Amino acid sequence: MPYIYGRNPVMEALLHGQAIQKIYIQHGVQGDKVRQIYRLARRQHLAVANADQKKLQQMVGDVAHQGVVALISAVRILPFEELPEAPKETAPPACIVIAERIQDPHNMGAIIRSAEIFGAAGVVFSDRENVPITDTVIKASAGAALHCPLYKAENLARAAEILKEKGFWIYGAAPAAPLSLWETDFRRNCAVIIGGEEKGIRPLLQKKCDLLFRIPQLGQTQSLNASVAAGVILAEALRQRLG
Repeated sequence: MPYIYGRNPVMEALLHGQAIQKIYIQHGVQGDKVRQIYRLARRQHLAVANADQKKLQQMVGDVAHQGVVALISAVRILPFEELPEAPKETAPPACIVIAERIQDPHNMGAIIRSAEIFGAAGVVFSDRENVPITDTVIKASAGAALHCPLYKAENLARAAEILKEKGFWIYGAAPAAPLSLWETDFRRNCAVIIGGEEKGIRPLLQKKCDLLFRIPQLGQTQSLNASVAAGVILAEALRQRLG
């Protein structure tokens, strides 16, 4: 994954609109330029994470990084504000995926792959809570990350509210929901939240949902992997839209 490092190079990249995905700053590093980097990152809604010396060294090797490393996006990631309005009633409905707190890069890549294959209009995520779009994610997507629109939102709860304003219904996959996937209407503009690998959709986002559904299952395993669940849901959504 491409990185830039050093206080001046990272600040120049911020000032000139380079496609930075995330910034890592070493614990305890201070100074005017570091404060400027924090300020510019906030203005551009970029995630800034604290890291120790060992992590920064793992990223860029034994170089003079001055305690500042930036992860450069290998694919185009759009700001959430650029996501278009929902299609009008005369046009085919759109389905969007909201990836919430997906931590495994292989899962994230597989979700993007399913989204692209089954015709989703894009994947929305927050890089403050989600794995960043690294080379591993791109590889796991089998190149789908190069073709599926990716939208970065600062706050997914707020993003859900904006999607409603844009004309989308918000759906969520929850194991205990009374309604099944087969009973859910995907023949309307909708955004489907796929929750994290361990805890699913957090309560705050569940409250934003217009509808919760469960994937029917006969086996004894508690739940599906997040990326497998996304594939099942998106396949059913496409079946309905084509039917």
